[in-house]
Amino acid sequence: MTLSAVLIDTVSIQEYIFSSNKLKENIGASFLVDKIYEDVLKEALQMTVKQKIDMDSWKVTPNVVKISEPNEKLEIGYIGGGNALILFKNKHEVKEFIKNYTRLLLRKTPGLKTAFGIIHDFNLGDFKNSMQRLHESLRENKNKYFPNVTLPKYGFTLDCPRTNESAESFKDDEGKFISSVACSKLKISDKARDEMVVILGNILMDKYTFTNNIEELGQQEGRDYIAVVHIDGNKMGERFSKCESLIEYRNLSIGVRDATENTFKKMIEILIEQIEKNKAFAPKDGEFKLSTENGKTILPIRPIVLGGDDITFISDGRLGVWLAEIFIKEFANHSVNNEPLSACGGVSIVKTKYPFYRAYMLAEDLIDRAKKESREKEGSYIDFFVSSSGWSGSLNDILNKHLSTINGNLHFGPYWVDKIDEEKSLENLKYIVKAFKNIPKNKIMKLREMLFENRDNAKIYVEELKVKGINLPQIKGMSYHEHIWQKEETPYYDAIELIDFYPEGLL
Repeated sequence: MTLSAVLIDTVSIQEYIFSSNKLKENIGASFLVDKIYEDVLKEALQMTVKQKIDMDSWKVTPNVVKISEPNEKLEIGYIGGGNALILFKNKHEVKEFIKNYTRLLLRKTPGLKTAFGIIHDFNLGDFKNSMQRLHESLRENKNKYFPNVTLPKYGFTLDCPRTNESAESFKDDEGKFISSVACSKLKISDKARDEMVVILGNILMDKYTFTNNIEELGQQEGRDYIAVVHIDGNKMGERFSKCESLIEYRNLSIGVRDATENTFKKMIEILIEQIEKNKAFAPKDGEFKLSTENGKTILPIRPIVLGGDDITFISDGRLGVWLAEIFIKEFANHSVNNEPLSACGGVSIVKTKYPFYRAYMLAEDLIDRAKKESREKEGSYIDFFVSSSGWSGSLNDILNKHLSTINGNLHFGPYWVDKIDEEKSLENLKYIVKAFKNIPKNKIMKLREMLFENRDNAKIYVEELKVKGINLPQIKGMSYHEHIWQKEETPYYDAIELIDFYPEGLL
């Protein structure tokens, strides 16, 4: 059966979600991205075909394709991962649908850009090739059309203090004029938090909640850091491109989404277990001071993006690597279509006031490094970076300018999550961090200085430590504890950086 197909994609989604330094806006923006494939899409479809649309039938009965039935005018192929596939019988309705949909988006989600792939000879019997041609159309249209989705700025227009857009007749909580882009994000943020609480259900036990305030994640004076964590499934694009039918594609999409949501729930469950029993979270003398709101404890984590095979959340800076490890390990316990899942993570640890978009881009750079390692050796990896010196630029620029010495590279990652006996395993990193916590802080800081000097000075310092009864932690089969450097690499800089960002009670 030949159909007209529309593939909807969200353009520059990261810029839209993370362009603000206000957590409330980031959360609202992410929620709006989800809603354009639910409420807004439903309204546009109903306006086009003049009949009620069931947005969930493709998920409830994924093995049933109804468009061949006489009364069915369209079929929702799937929705997920920032995309939606819509199949129409009548090709003339495609143009009308796009007109209705984009008009609604301009009104309800100003600033959000979408692109469309369109073909009028989509063959369900040749699904794989049809999808390839549809993606080609999408790529071509992305490069061809650059729609303006905000009101233009003029010389006499007030600038929005939150965005780079013109400030219109909308006021924020402080009574300042802001743009329609910022306003739409702020309006929906509380609803986004309420829905997240509903998703977690009994896990929160009516005792815990989330915050929309980035400064209420458990940070303390002198430890005012957050972690921006981005985790993405491995080789998911490859797996989707191999699907031979719409039914197979749907089941993979549903399976991956369920695995991501269930893993997130398990991670929150483990976090709450630790809060209730681990001395690191003890109210009086613990390492965290959790805030409360309406009698409920605010969790030191806030999910921002949760969908498809990827997740982005922020947490207290000391929990970023720990939570990322939990998520990746739990995610790997799931399989879809009898194939196991794996993922990589990037964790950027920055000051709370650090520009949020730059922190997210650091996490993106870190996950790119982890993914590259994963493609070469298979498996799940985490890479992290602590931005305590305010360095700017891309991660590669920072590593080349500031963490490259005459001896080699100070950054040792990415770290293998699902292997214990590997040189660059996360377990080895945690072992070194734990050992360093038992060595006087002044000796560790002197070691950090030695890492920037030549090898001979570093080796002399190792001997000085031995005389004082201090031995550097050893990685099995390696000689870092004797020479610090090996093959122009050292694991000690990363471990020193992580000392203050991995609570002893969680090691």
